[in-house]
Amino acid sequence: MARVAYIGTGHVVEAIHLPALARVRNVTLTGGYDLSAQQRQTWERVTRTPGYASVDELFDRAKPDVVVVATPPDSHVEGCVRALEFGAHVICEKPIASSVLEADQIASAAASSGRAVAVNHHFRYQPIFSAIKTAVDSRRFGEPTFCQISQLMDLPPWDEPTAWRAAMAHHSLLESGIHFVDLLLHLFGTLPREVAYHRSAGPGGPGTAEAVQLLTLDFGDGRLAQLTIDRLCRAATRYGELRLDCTDASLRASIGGRMLLRIGKERAARAGVRVDYGRAGLAWYERGLRRGVLARNPVRAEIPATARLISEALDAFAAGRRPPSDLAQARTALTVIEAAYRFADGNSPRGAADAAEWSEPHGNPRTSA
Repeated sequence: MARVAYIGTGHVVEAIHLPALARVRNVTLTGGYDLSAQQRQTWERVTRTPGYASVDELFDRAKPDVVVVATPPDSHVEGCVRALEFGAHVICEKPIASSVLEADQIASAAASSGRAVAVNHHFRYQPIFSAIKTAVDSRRFGEPTFCQISQLMDLPPWDEPTAWRAAMAHHSLLESGIHFVDLLLHLFGTLPREVAYHRSAGPGGPGTAEAVQLLTLDFGDGRLAQLTIDRLCRAATRYGELRLDCTDASLRASIGGRMLLRIGKERAARAGVRVDYGRAGLAWYERGLRRGVLARNPVRAEIPATARLISEALDAFAAGRRPPSDLAQARTALTVIEAAYRFADGNSPRGAADAAEWSEPHGNPRTSA
């Protein structure tokens, strides 16, 4: 029975982690730490476990085997290192840190303590993306050649309702875009050879704020990927649209819900009636005019996805195995984002990632850049 405690008890914990943890077997919640007295009171009322005003008190009294760090990103390093030094394994919210250098500080503490770190990149565990990853690995639809992910939102990053998110408006690719960067690395299973990044605050936007983002990744061997984020979109919101073209078919996913009824015929489509329905997300394939559903997301898919990641991480910690979505992979995503920022700042003509290594958590390293 794993004893789990939380550093940070805010919205992401209330909305995602606590419902997710309730789905995980063989776990006991022992307490939470938060600077806010109001948050501690809410925590105690909701969880019926103690809320602590200091991390030392949390460790001394809750005695966790695993600590979940769910504070804003600029405090992840301190929370992770303190938990590792105490002797607990760590599950951290994304991004693991603000830089590769900070991630290396966590890695050093993990190595010294003999404990492991997992990061909650839960997109890869949502059914629609998991189904596409399975299809890619099986080569059922051939070799992947080009992946495009797009997000359309009417919410400039500086208008985020959460203060710390708004404060990261100039690093929105790091704050929210890292989910998609991790997903692209997960699907291709390798590091990009080259990275290019362009960003814009839009007309009248504040300086280098990342309201519109265009990230291009070259994985070599003719494989390319592109991430487009437009947070100034005045049209319909599309939280995430993925298209992965393979040599024999195109794999598609829409996150956030998809409902479409089409009657008739349009160019390059079969005549008749077509219904697309995925209340919280849909994955499908297209081969010529044929198509088929691969998976549907449940409502609030981030909760069961986080539950699965936590469950697998706890199993890996107990068995001494490398956990899923581990620190090394989180560091690699930071490597790509830092390369993107170097390119955008004009400090790298090609924006190539460094020689970090990407490997799947339960397999052998696939590629070194």
